[in-house]
Amino acid sequence: MTVTDSPRQPEGSSESAARGKRFQWKMVLGDEGARFLLPTHMLHSTGETLFGLSLVGSLFFNVSLDAARPRILLYLAVTMAPFAVLAPLIGPIVDRVRGGHRAVLLLAHGGRAALALVLATQLKGLLLYPLAFLVLVLAKVYSVSRNALVPVLVKERDHLVLVNSRLARAGTTAGAITAPIGLLILEYGGAESVLRAGAIAYAVGAMWVMRIPAPQPDPDASALVEETELSGPGIRFATEGMAGVRAAIGFVVFHIGFVLKSTGVSAWAFGGLAVANGLGSFVGTFVAPWLRRVVAVQRMLTLSIAVPGVFALIAALRFHLITAVLLAFTLGLGGSVARRAFDEVVQTEAPHARRGRAYARLETGLELAWVTGAIAAVVARAVDWVGLVALGLGMLALAAHRVWRVWLAVRIEGEIVPATLPLRLLVTAEGVAAQGDPHQAALLAATAVDAAVLAGAPRDSTVASIRELALEVAGHPDAESAIEVVRRAHEYVTEHTPA
Repeated sequence: MTVTDSPRQPEGSSESAARGKRFQWKMVLGDEGARFLLPTHMLHSTGETLFGLSLVGSLFFNVSLDAARPRILLYLAVTMAPFAVLAPLIGPIVDRVRGGHRAVLLLAHGGRAALALVLATQLKGLLLYPLAFLVLVLAKVYSVSRNALVPVLVKERDHLVLVNSRLARAGTTAGAITAPIGLLILEYGGAESVLRAGAIAYAVGAMWVMRIPAPQPDPDASALVEETELSGPGIRFATEGMAGVRAAIGFVVFHIGFVLKSTGVSAWAFGGLAVANGLGSFVGTFVAPWLRRVVAVQRMLTLSIAVPGVFALIAALRFHLITAVLLAFTLGLGGSVARRAFDEVVQTEAPHARRGRAYARLETGLELAWVTGAIAAVVARAVDWVGLVALGLGMLALAAHRVWRVWLAVRIEGEIVPATLPLRLLVTAEGVAAQGDPHQAALLAATAVDAAVLAGAPRDSTVASIRELALEVAGHPDAESAIEVVRRAHEYVTEHTPA
């Protein structure tokens, strides 16, 4: 895969269209375990919204602006820490344990329910940050496990954007409904009452987790295949773009937060920004599937960066609450579309990676990007329009860089791909075959032939025979047949690769 991918073509046959419609109805009715994952995710979003409001109420609203900054910086440091625990420990549990996805989801929901109840008694004590740290650890555990579980429940790769969008839509709806209720509880009952309400949501979510079918752990792919998939240019390119979006969101949350707090606005203004951001995320779940039908997935990410960048510059011209709300909505929309695109790239281009570990590693980078943007806003203490100009120019520069990278890849593809990619894939296929994995070896060999065709090699009968044999090996792994696929692919690629 290169960073230049083509938009999905509309399905030509009425039978394919009918299958797509049947699948959508299945998902609406709750097929393939999603009927249990959907309410679980909604309750997760409800609990997260209440937890976030409780911390904002205790760290931000009840203290002066100067006193809030060191508290926020300490909170951001605590936010980064969970991934030091998450990456080496949680990924293997998700991937190795029978029913690991469900067990980890249960741990995340049940553990946060208990911690939220304890934290409600420690908002002004020394245990505030250690308990908040543990809650954040379990929140990231949930995210990694859920992202790893979706491809297990959904077998059709073409429907990943649809399913991810539907889950995100449900979560955003739950968060948007919860936010005003949480603000009311915060106003009249305090942060402690908000945390207790969040504990109830987490506990009910744990009950729903028990109803999710326990999937079998995926068979291990060879380490060579896993590393090849995760280090591919498509995933790296998508990760860079998604990190840019996450950094922008982190910057805006705290930059606008401090600017508005300095003007003395009420908590309801911050609630309005949260609702606007949530509404943008909700709209993005509808926009993403439509956009994916007309543009390539990497272009979705570029648009998700460029459009909020333009709105940041517009907001900088005259900053007030209305332009801040519009910017929050646009960032929510862009972040939602970018997330759907990013998930599709990872779930499609790394199908054989140990997904728990893969997502733990990728999510670490994205969380660090969010925290970096947030710390920049807290430390810089920039004037409202200065910060927004810097944000807008930075996002547009990143979008322009992505466009240039795609143009450069297209320009040199014909020179680089024939000489490197097909042959590298074949070397990998030979190594995998030697390790006794005929299934992966045959698929990699067929992929090498496809790469050679994309680079200009003729699509003749040899290509068709190699693909047919590779599919047979994929369905019924056989070492001799896999070696034959690799041999034929090697002959074809070397014949059509310039010296």
